[in-house]
Amino acid sequence: MAAASARPGMSLSIVIIAGCLMAMISMGVRSSFGLFVDGAPDAIGVTSGDFGLALGWQNLLWGLIGAYAASLVDRFGPMWVLIAGALMYGLGMLGMLTLQSTFWTYMLLGVLTGGGVAATGFSIIGISFSKLVTPEQRSWALGLGTAAASFGQLAIGLPAGMLLQQMGWAPAMMALAGLTFLIIPLSFAFAGVKGTAAEAAAASTANTGSGSEVWREVRTAFSNRSYVLLFFGFFVCGFHIAFVYIYLPKFLIDQGVQPQWLNGWGGIGAVALALVGLFNIIGAYTSGVLGRHIPKKNGLAFIYVARSVVMLAFILIPISPLTTLIFASAMGLLWLSTVPLTQGIIGSMFGIRYMTTLYAIVFVSHQVGSFSATLLARTIENLTGELTLMWVAAIIIGLLAAVVHSPIDERPIERVGAPQPAGAEPSRTKSR
Repeated sequence: MAAASARPGMSLSIVIIAGCLMAMISMGVRSSFGLFVDGAPDAIGVTSGDFGLALGWQNLLWGLIGAYAASLVDRFGPMWVLIAGALMYGLGMLGMLTLQSTFWTYMLLGVLTGGGVAATGFSIIGISFSKLVTPEQRSWALGLGTAAASFGQLAIGLPAGMLLQQMGWAPAMMALAGLTFLIIPLSFAFAGVKGTAAEAAAASTANTGSGSEVWREVRTAFSNRSYVLLFFGFFVCGFHIAFVYIYLPKFLIDQGVQPQWLNGWGGIGAVALALVGLFNIIGAYTSGVLGRHIPKKNGLAFIYVARSVVMLAFILIPISPLTTLIFASAMGLLWLSTVPLTQGIIGSMFGIRYMTTLYAIVFVSHQVGSFSATLLARTIENLTGELTLMWVAAIIIGLLAAVVHSPIDERPIERVGAPQPAGAEPSRTKSR
């Protein structure tokens, strides 16, 4: 792709590199929190169940605050949103270490850090720089941003597991908090970035970016059946991801899967999550590329069915270090591969002017799914003492998600008396 200028003195290539680094940090730190669940009682006096549920609140606030953060990005650009998010992210983690109680864990790790994750997450960053490329390159750009976020699970998650073993709970958490502050200098690459040149020209002749216009687009989206189906289908993605990244390490400990030969690498949980990140680089990027050539809804349906099959095989076959590593690799291929396809459908249907906001609202459903997973997991574990029923629930709703995505029509919507959405992908016909 051509390295077009994102703003005076800043090439598109530099913006994308900075965005990928920020996505890697934000996602890498967030995906490491599951490693800390089992040690929370000894480190800060908070039960594993409460620590896990605080992460559930973090995911929920990520979705809710993310929708507002996305609307700010659409109106004012991403730089200040990223800076504020980095401060919230790191200070929430450090504050939890100082104010050691269940209440403050919910408030700081759950609410404050949740807001930080929302404002620095791969969805904000990926869509921000995807606005700077052509419609034909958009799916590729989204896949690249998602792959960078996935690499964070390997580049940050594996060292986090090692630090946890060698230095202890609090020093490892402090190191992760320090990483989040690196997002601040990187965010300056986005100074002046708001949208495409075409959008800037349109803004000079119309009152674009106003709050009323944003919410008019939101109402239009929710009057469209395909957008509503996408909204509810993404709930399942959040359910799957939160359950696996938060509870897989503890599940393996409960199952007695702790091979000594992996201890130097942070333990089986850290290695499994790192493999998820490694293989998701392949899965997310491939998904973004394939999204240019196949119906995106078919890709999403396949991913949800494949996840259910992989999880079913994992719990039916005796769990061992080898089957765990195979499971993690397979789940990695399917992990965030839903994101470029979901974002791409929204861009195809509505254009890119309010793509960040519309995706962030769909992402709320994703994070409600994440919170639901943590709440259900805690309930099931309290009732049964283990998490097998959670795997069954995840398998069933994965199959339901495939059904939900089947009727989606991803063609550009028809706007009565209005031109084609700016940045919409070319189509010969429009959806009714």
